[in-house]
Amino acid sequence: MKNGLNIKEVAKLTGLSEHTLRFYEKQQLIKNVSRDENGYRVYSDFDIEWIFFLIKVKNTGMPLNELQQYSELMAEGNSTLPDREKMLLIHRERVENQISDLKHTLTKIDEKLGRYHTLMKELSLKSK
Repeated sequence: MKNGLNIKEVAKLTGLSEHTLRFYEKQQLIKNVSRDENGYRVYSDFDIEWIFFLIKVKNTGMPLNELQQYSELMAEGNSTLPDREKMLLIHRERVENQISDLKHTLTKIDEKLGRYHTLMKELSLKSK
């Protein structure tokens, strides 16, 4: 990569809008993005990796206030590693529960599809 990506390039790469990237900065989720001589944002490899992480944990339901807290802890450095680990362990448990719930739902959907398949087969046999 060159010296960094501009906001349009990062938006395209991450699938987030430029507006969302600015919102994340305003909410202190993305911190210390460099600026070029014209004041335009220049995202580093670290910034982009961080954005992808934010997308993943946000998509698993981590609330905005927890994302902000985690981001603040990250900005404070390695002394906050135990706190960040605790946050991620708690969130990991929530994600495991979501996965379990989704697997249960998938089983119910499969059962319903099986019933439909059986009924359609019975109906097609009776109509012949």
